Amino acid sequence: MAAAKHPCKNHPEKFTARKCFHCKDPICLDCQKTYFHHLFCSVKCIILWKTKDLFSVFKISKEFTWFILIVIFSNIIMYNLIVSRIDDSSEKIITPTDSIVTFPAPAGYVIDSIRYAVKGRFKINVDFTEEMVLTLLHNGKFVESLLPGEKNFSFNDINLSSGKNSFTIWGIDQTGKSTLIDSFSMTYSAPRLDYLMQPVYRTKTSLKSLALTFDGGSSNIGTKEILDILAEKKVYCTIFLTGQFIQNFPDLVEEIITNGHEVGNHSYSHPHFTNLEIDGKNNSRTYVNQNYLQSQLNRTDSLFYNLTKKHMMPFWRAPFGEINREILFWAAELGYRHIGWSYHCDSWDWVEDKNSELYRTAEDIKNHFLQLEQKDGLNGKIILMHLGSERSEDFPYQTLGELIDSLKSKGYTFKKISELLKQQSS
Repeated sequence: MAAAKHPCKNHPEKFTARKCFHCKDPICLDCQKTYFHHLFCSVKCIILWKTKDLFSVFKISKEFTWFILIVIFSNIIMYNLIVSRIDDSSEKIITPTDSIVTFPAPAGYVIDSIRYAVKGRFKINVDFTEEMVLTLLHNGKFVESLLPGEKNFSFNDINLSSGKNSFTIWGIDQTGKSTLIDSFSMTYSAPRLDYLMQPVYRTKTSLKSLALTFDGGSSNIGTKEILDILAEKKVYCTIFLTGQFIQNFPDLVEEIITNGHEVGNHSYSHPHFTNLEIDGKNNSRTYVNQNYLQSQLNRTDSLFYNLTKKHMMPFWRAPFGEINREILFWAAELGYRHIGWSYHCDSWDWVEDKNSELYRTAEDIKNHFLQLEQKDGLNGKIILMHLGSERSEDFPYQTLGELIDSLKSKGYTFKKISELLKQQSS
């Protein structure tokens, strides 16, 4: 099930299901600030929410609240001044090749790093003699702690973010005293990864072109009928398949290829990647890491290649549309770009319960898109439908041919995602 998405308050071209915890405005990944285990759109909202929280919990006076806020602001200013001095004095600009960089460190310490350019990874080696626990922070977030025992320490496989990356290494001795071992920053740029990490929800074009896309999960009920309609209407689509669909319905997969459609990756088993359904947040689930995500994509592509002797297109669609920056990064490492769907362009054909507020009859689905076209147009938009259905009657495909004919009569052409992206205007 896909969560409803709305235009970001700061980036209206980006659609998101996330909202600021204070003002409730929609915010995309680039605008999200995580504090106190909540998402906010700005420092202003953080302060307003925290102030309200202080009043409700502690029932403190306004005068004392202002005193606390002044103290907090003073500490933030002092922290930024100190960090900026440390960062500016040791900032490194990354080159296009793998490299080893040595940073200045306190007496008795030797710190160097290895950057793996293509993978966007970073490794920090620390050589010292004191008995200390080392802790690494990356952009203010805890990464790892290393216990004493050996002379050489290594922080391995650190994912670099596009842009500025700040690192801080702290040491804690046996008495509990903390010592700043080193702090430095670097600017990392990987144009290919930056491009692939930008999800696609629609394309900018003046042409009356749109993409009709289908997700294939575990069901094949209605798939043959859909493929027959597309063949009859000479419409070619991008279809996202799971590995389980490929395993269970190889004949349908071969028909998809024979009919001229392109196939993208929809994971192997259609799992949830984030906690969006649980708490409304797009934090990765506990079992989701780089290896898990990439295994889901690699296994599906392998099954597709074994069947067709072709690799999938470099497009993927996350189950339920659940993504975040680290998930996009891991997929980008494999060469995949995420393809979502445009605002209001989820057909809701996956809803089978007639009592649900989201349920649409086959006629409703057709009328929804015709009304959307009349109101806003469908230029460059991506429509989401599904190959399978769990309905026992009123199958969504029953009005698919009518929808295609109606849009064609209005001058629209149907494109695969690869074709739609090529038409995109700057």
